[in-house]
Amino acid sequence: MGKIENNKLLLASVLGFIGLVINLYPIHLFANIQLILGNVSYVIAAILLGPWYALYTAIITVTGLMMVWDSPHVYFLFGVEALCLGFARRSHLYALYASFGFWLFIGMPLFYLYIFLFTDLPSSHIAFVILKQGINGLVYACIGSLLIILIPSFWHFKNKLKDAPRRTFNAQLTYTFTLVITVALLLAALLFNNQFIERQQALLYQNIENSADHLGLSTQAYLNSHTQAIKNAAAWLSLNQYAEVEEQILLSQLHTHYPGFITMLLADKQGTVISASPASLLSSLESQPEFDIRDRSYFVEAFINQRHFTSPVFLGKGFGQDPIVAISAPIYRPDTPHQPIGIIEGSLDLQEFKAIDHVNTGSHSQSIVLIDKNRRVIYASDNLDITPLSEFSYSVPSKNYITPFPMLNIAHSDNMAPEYVYASVKLENDWQLFVLNPFRPLVELVEGMYLATFAILFVALSITIYISHVISGRLTLPLENIANKFSTTPQGPHSEYAVDEESPQEIYTLFQRLQQSKSQLIGYQLELEEKVALRTLELERANNKLQALAEKDPLTGLYNRRYAENKFPAIQELCQRSDEVIAIALLDLDKFKFINDTYGHDGGDLTLKRVAELLSQEFKRDSDIIVRYGGEEFLLIMPLCNALKIEGHLESFRQKLQETGIELETDKVQFQVTASIGAVIGNGSFNASLDEWVKQADINLYQAKNSGRNQLVFTTLEDS
Repeated sequence: MGKIENNKLLLASVLGFIGLVINLYPIHLFANIQLILGNVSYVIAAILLGPWYALYTAIITVTGLMMVWDSPHVYFLFGVEALCLGFARRSHLYALYASFGFWLFIGMPLFYLYIFLFTDLPSSHIAFVILKQGINGLVYACIGSLLIILIPSFWHFKNKLKDAPRRTFNAQLTYTFTLVITVALLLAALLFNNQFIERQQALLYQNIENSADHLGLSTQAYLNSHTQAIKNAAAWLSLNQYAEVEEQILLSQLHTHYPGFITMLLADKQGTVISASPASLLSSLESQPEFDIRDRSYFVEAFINQRHFTSPVFLGKGFGQDPIVAISAPIYRPDTPHQPIGIIEGSLDLQEFKAIDHVNTGSHSQSIVLIDKNRRVIYASDNLDITPLSEFSYSVPSKNYITPFPMLNIAHSDNMAPEYVYASVKLENDWQLFVLNPFRPLVELVEGMYLATFAILFVALSITIYISHVISGRLTLPLENIANKFSTTPQGPHSEYAVDEESPQEIYTLFQRLQQSKSQLIGYQLELEEKVALRTLELERANNKLQALAEKDPLTGLYNRRYAENKFPAIQELCQRSDEVIAIALLDLDKFKFINDTYGHDGGDLTLKRVAELLSQEFKRDSDIIVRYGGEEFLLIMPLCNALKIEGHLESFRQKLQETGIELETDKVQFQVTASIGAVIGNGSFNASLDEWVKQADINLYQAKNSGRNQLVFTTLEDS
């Protein structure tokens, strides 16, 4: 990995946090199918910045998915995708083509291995989930690529990855067409699929609810009719007194009219069964002389609490071992209307509910479960393989399955995918009826739609690439031919061909105008070359003048401060390398303001010129540099000087300046000027900065001024 650049790292971080926020809110499509768009961030990072910044962006981005899905595989899968897109970009492959190849050959197989090894998703769902993720990957790859094309700031990002070979206009146009059509096809397909699926879901659940309402009414009517039969029989027996033989006959006749009862019986106040239907049941009681029903809930409720009663489901005994539901009512005598003399009871045949199940016209795939208030199964459709009397237990599928209707699992309670969609109704006696519809057929429908989407996309991409290539070729070939025709390089035997009658009007017009302008351009070129040669000569002369103005003081003709600063590093390096000394002297004219005030600025300017002339005469070695340092200050740089004689040389100059007369020609006035000098000498290794040397010389100059002016203070510097 190359050196980390701050601006790239900042862009990768910003993209990552934007992607994280977007991934916190995936777009729900169907069940556990969600469209994730935050991954657009690392697609952009891969295209602009390369694989390692893309990986960094991907880690930040998919953290949002980790918060939502709680599935660590997102770091590995999408991290590998970010690296592949980044390396593909370095190899100058377009992101969409790289994404298609990644999901086809790497992403889908990796996703399959993860689901197969680390999740309990049913095998029937795996192909669907993998296919959905591949389509989602193409969606955000297209969107990321389009955003880079449509946002100009990304075009001009100076540190972005650039193509080593320049791409042809044909390739760029083909890719742009492919992106636009792919995004349009994918989004249209997803939108259509989503609307169709939502419609199917609504119709499915409406059908289930209608079935639940219909079956609930049928079951309630079945219970009501049999409850009413028991109540009517109890009332009839209470109004009329019959002998036991007559009661047996009446009970058998009643049972004949209500075959929904598997058995019926009459019991006295001691709970002893005195009549039963079928009558053959009485013979079985002879072997059980102590058999009574005093402990049965249906006897207690009817005889003790004196009310008709529908029991929960229970396992019969005495008259058989079948699960039954008992309906009972008290029997009175006209002379004891408030004291029951016994009960009448009918045991419902639970298999009769099968007739209600078969009456369900909603769907042949629907099943029913009827439970009592204790949640024990009264009846369940045969295909559910649920035994009566068992407790009806089910589990709710994973929270990732977001649907507008309730779902449950019966056979596989730990399965993350739902088995059934259901609706339920509650009956008047607190029984509950569930209508179940398998969820798998709806999933298969969605799988087929997504598979068709993927196939259509593949065909559409192939056609789009071909058509785009042909159309862009129609545009770019004439332009290429025009470029060849007007090129100064020979193009072979076909160089004269440019455009034909099939070329677009705009290109043909361009060709004509270029032909008309070619001869004019040749003439302009010759004229321009002549003018350029002339202007070049003038420019060289002007540059020489500018160079002199930039390096010299116009008044004194001495070098200026900038020249000294530019020249000193080379001088210092030479002296350091050859172990030679450098002397620096800072000279300041004494009471120069007095001269200006007394003799005017002409007198001040004349003084500066005379001092400059005297300096040039005294310090005239080729290596000496005399600088007007500013105002009335002068700087002497004297490399490779004689350390024993330089102080005497400076003192000699000071005295000579003191004795020199300066005469104003206009006023015939003569005056003298003196100077204070601060000088230092040291090895070239003292310091590479001219400012440090001048600073030391300035300290000596300050001392010379304070000591009465017109003095030289000279010291030797020691290496720091």
